[in-house]
Amino acid sequence: MDRIYKSLMDIGFSAYEARAYCALLDQAPANGYQIAQASGVPRAKIYECLDRLVARGAAVRVESSEAGNRLFAPTDFSELLDDIAESTRTACDRARDALRRHSSDHKTVEVFWRVSSEQDLIARGRSLAEGARRTLHVGIWAQEFEPLLPQLTAAADRGLAMALILYDPHPGIAELQSRGAGAVQHSGTKRQAVPVMGRQFVLVADMARCITGSIFGQNQVEGVFSMNRGVVANAMDLVNHEIYVERMMAEVGRPVADTFGAELERLNAFDPPPVAAKATP
Repeated sequence: MDRIYKSLMDIGFSAYEARAYCALLDQAPANGYQIAQASGVPRAKIYECLDRLVARGAAVRVESSEAGNRLFAPTDFSELLDDIAESTRTACDRARDALRRHSSDHKTVEVFWRVSSEQDLIARGRSLAEGARRTLHVGIWAQEFEPLLPQLTAAADRGLAMALILYDPHPGIAELQSRGAGAVQHSGTKRQAVPVMGRQFVLVADMARCITGSIFGQNQVEGVFSMNRGVVANAMDLVNHEIYVERMMAEVGRPVADTFGAELERLNAFDPPPVAAKATP
């Protein structure tokens, strides 16, 4: 029961309200004395507590044939939680709009939070995907794609525009593609770069917030969460560039592969550019 009380307190119930509501679920309709006995809420506080539950929409007063006998019953917990979730979303939307109007130029504090574990990386990635309202840019490997797939699928179902490059195969990419997401499977392999670059992880929400980093081994993560516009822009550019290359290779890739190799292994960023042939007069 302590876990149930804690879960209700996490969404705004007081300790007494949580106990009284659970007691109502077990025996209702009931009067204050009965609920106090079942819940452990002091009798001097029980009717005040029950009235707060009524005001919250968690309980209702029930008509009684006995004069002066005040009976109470709980509202359905599923409907109650749906109402709380909706009112919380509405309140957050109002607060967001009010803060946007309050700030004339809407400057964002440039905060960098270090991401140093795979557990934190996945948790922050889920949070970003769940909170996104317009767009997602994602560059990811299958090992991290797997636990994030439910949030990415839900984002696609919400109608978000999604640009995603998946660096190694995973059947879940078909789910995103079937929902109209711009999800592209990398045609080659980047595994030869993993010892140096790690498994890259990029997730940008609404072109405003991002995680960018790499996983270098078992739970060895180096990354940051940031709202810095430069970091966000570069993270988006990485994802876009990877997708553009894949699409161009799919359309006109044969000459490129003949020149640089099927895995583009003959490309080297440190090579000097070829000398342009002089035009004959």
